[in-house]
Amino acid sequence: MNHSHVKNLINLGFLVDEEIAEKVENLDEETFYKVIEFLEKEKPFMLTKEILGKILTKDIEIFRQFKPVKSFTIQDYVKVLNERYNFLQNILLGKVELENIVSINKAGNGNMSIIGLVKDIKEQNSKVLVVLEDPTGDIDTLIDKKMAGKLSIDDVIAVSGKISNKILFVNKMLFPGIPLRPVNYSEESIKIAFLSGKKPNNADYVFYKDKIKDRIKKKTYEIAEPCFVNVKNVVVLVVFGFDPLSVINKRYVRKENTDFIIDKIPDILLTDKKINMSYKGVSIVPMDNIIDLKTREVQVI
Repeated sequence: MNHSHVKNLINLGFLVDEEIAEKVENLDEETFYKVIEFLEKEKPFMLTKEILGKILTKDIEIFRQFKPVKSFTIQDYVKVLNERYNFLQNILLGKVELENIVSINKAGNGNMSIIGLVKDIKEQNSKVLVVLEDPTGDIDTLIDKKMAGKLSIDDVIAVSGKISNKILFVNKMLFPGIPLRPVNYSEESIKIAFLSGKKPNNADYVFYKDKIKDRIKKKTYEIAEPCFVNVKNVVVLVVFGFDPLSVINKRYVRKENTDFIIDKIPDILLTDKKINMSYKGVSIVPMDNIIDLKTREVQVI
């Protein structure tokens, strides 16, 4: 190790938990000085893992947001579709429910699974004819109307079933979706309000459609939704105009000829739809509500 941060802290009168000694030694100089500033201000008995985490965690960070595209060509459109397909295909390839996954050009007769982009949708009596394509070709699939009800052109899905006469008769259809996972809580009680206008509330952070007000540090951040925001290690996704469950399951939003890929799994999803629910560890919160990140309790404002 090139530093002697732990020794310096001890010389300043601060104890360091052995569990984090190596991590402290590996801090860069700028971060180490932030640690010293915190310790001199708060004067804890010992620098622990929890305290170090609090120091290193940014209060709020906008790490990706929507960027409109002024000009858009056919080549750009093809590039967007390819990037979307590749990302979502990788998610679908990890689905344990899928057996005998093949590319479309390798599809013969029998039971198999295919991952493809929806090229065309046509209703046929009690079924829906969905044309799927991948980089190797396309195939006609027949899907039950109820199963195909949420499909849109250019969605990426996986289907399983039996192929006969070059048609795949689908008995299972999967969107990329998100896995079931434990709820991620903040260590301290942090309240986020999501408002349509000015309303009295006791939130630490107030989200609007185009900005976030940080009442702790008295700052305002401009945002363009959809966007991902990290608040005290809790990932917040803000998205308007789309069914939040569809956003989570399809893992992308198409807005103004641009894809916004849901490449992170949010802990909180703020929506302009009137949906208030928990889904696979994600709290979906509508406008004019406040949520406590430590308890996930939601209250109407």
